[in-house]
Parts: sequence; C-alpha cells; structure tokens
Amino acid sequence: MCAFTVLFLCYYCWFSGFWFLYFNRVLTFTLISEIRMNFVRRMSCSISGFVKKDLEMSNEYFEYCISMSSPLHPSIVNLLQSTKEELGNKLVSSVQVLMLNQFIIKLISAQKVLDIGVYTGASSLASALVVPPEGKVYSLEKSIKFAQIAQENFKKYEVSDRINLIIGDASKSLEHLCQEGHSGTFDFSYIDADKTNYPTYFNLSLQLLRQGGVLAVDNTLFKGKVFDLDNRVGQQIDNANKTFISSGAVDVLLLNIGDGYTLMRKR
Repeated sequence: MCAFTVLFLCYYCWFSGFWFLYFNRVLTFTLISEIRMNFVRRMSCSISGFVKKDLEMSNEYFEYCISMSSPLHPSIVNLLQSTKEELGNKLVSSVQVLMLNQFIIKLISAQKVLDIGVYTGASSLASALVVPPEGKVYSLEKSIKFAQIAQENFKKYEVSDRINLIIGDASKSLEHLCQEGHSGTFDFSYIDADKTNYPTYFNLSLQLLRQGGVLAVDNTLFKGKVFDLDNRVGQQIDNANKTFISSGAVDVLLLNIGDGYTLMRKR
C-alpha cells in the first residue's frame, strides 16, 4: 500500500469520525431540547386555564416557573377556572400570588388569617387549605352577591368550618374586629380589595397583626401604571406604596410578580 493511500485512509477516517461526532452531538442536543420543550408544553397545558396578569404576559419564564413550583390544590385550580369561565378575567387572582400566600402561611405557621377582598373565594380557599385544623380565616367581602358565591364555594370545597365570612364595608369590619379584642392576634393579612382604601386597610391590618406578622398586598404595580400621572388607580396605588414604605412600622418588599405583590413584616 503506497503512502498516499495510507494518508488518504487516515484522513478519511478522521474526517468521517469528526462528522459522526458532530452530528451525534447535534442529534443528542436536539432530542434533549425537544424533551424539555414537550415537558414545558405539557405543564403549560395543565395551567392553561389560569389568567396571566399584565406583568406576566411578557414574562417568557412564567410557565416554566409555575411548572417547577409545588402545584396548587385541585380545588383552587377548579375555582379559578370556573371563575374565569363564568365571570371573566378581570378580578381573577394571580397563580403565583396564591402560591406565595400559601407558602408564607406555612412558613410562619399562621393560625389566624385576614383576607380582605374575597370575590369568589380563591384567596380565602387557598388560605383555609393550609392553616392548621384549629386555624381560622376571617374573610371580608362588601358585595352580598360575591359573598354568597364565595360561601357556596367554601361549602363545595369543604372549608366552611375554617372560614368566618364577614359581609360589609371592610374598614368597618376591621374596626369592629379591633373593638372585639382581636388586635395583635392575627398572623397573616392579605389585601386585594378596592384600591382607594389600601392605606386604611394597611393601618387597620397593622393593628390586628401580631409583632412579626406578615402583611401581603396585591396589585401594587397595577398594570405598570404607577408612573402614569393620568391614571387614577395607578396614582392611588402609588400613594399606597408610599404609605407602606414611609410608615416605619414594617419591613417592605415589593415584588415584580402577578400585578405587583408587596410583602411586609410588622416590626
């Protein structure tokens, strides 16, 4: 065999091996990517009934974050989906906010919870599912219509024994709780009601929370309108945020999730 033939065969073997390894790596990478994408697609389908808030619309990692988080209880998922189908998207809670509420309630071992603004009951249901058997959720709702809907949902999902539904103006209901001797006894308070009264709900919640208790407020970026001087609700939220941070009574953390979510710890 001549030297040229030997060199040719060596080059041929090297060239063939190079492309074999190259295509093998490309194929492997493609298969792994496809497996990952199929997984995310399956998880996305499982949460397709959830409503995305404004800030979540542009978050390319939203579905992935949800799929890699402990799932919501099926009863919460069913309630969110039925609310969306029957009443539309406008007031449906953010999935991540409900997850965070539950996570915090578990983390601080909360037994006594305030839920200000009930709507169809998703946030109250989420809280009731994670408080201990002796725990109680005090749910405040102004609308008789939504209070009745929420009450039916509480019965349907068998949490009525853990929820004290109070119908009427939330400010007066909170003041009444203070007068009844509940001040300093609540572990966790969640505010998702009319935005004008956020500062009032904040101050009354502080009275009711124990030292070290946690207060969470939803919609604190309000569709990104907190910088819009012409948006009335955006300016109300901005005013509330300034009230929180300047109070001196709480440690504050505003998170860019859902429609804006603020966590506070009573000092």
